Amino acid sequence: MIKIRNKELIFAFGQRVRSLRQKRGLTMEVLAATANIEYRQLSDVELGKTNTTISTALAIAQGLGISFRELMELDGF
Repeated sequence: MIKIRNKELIFAFGQRVRSLRQKRGLTMEVLAATANIEYRQLSDVELGKTNTTISTALAIAQGLGISFRELMELDGF
């Protein structure tokens, strides 16, 4: 079986979300509410604990007021 979980990518995505959120001056509570996701879910994404779904990533992008493409701009990937 091929292992498809990429821990470095998952962590980098979480760091990207956190960086964009902080640049916009948003708390995790505000972004979670705006994106219509649970606070704990956002926390797990930012900490790199969860391999988030595309739907959740899209909700986060919309909550940040950016495109999905912009959210996915990860250095090195």
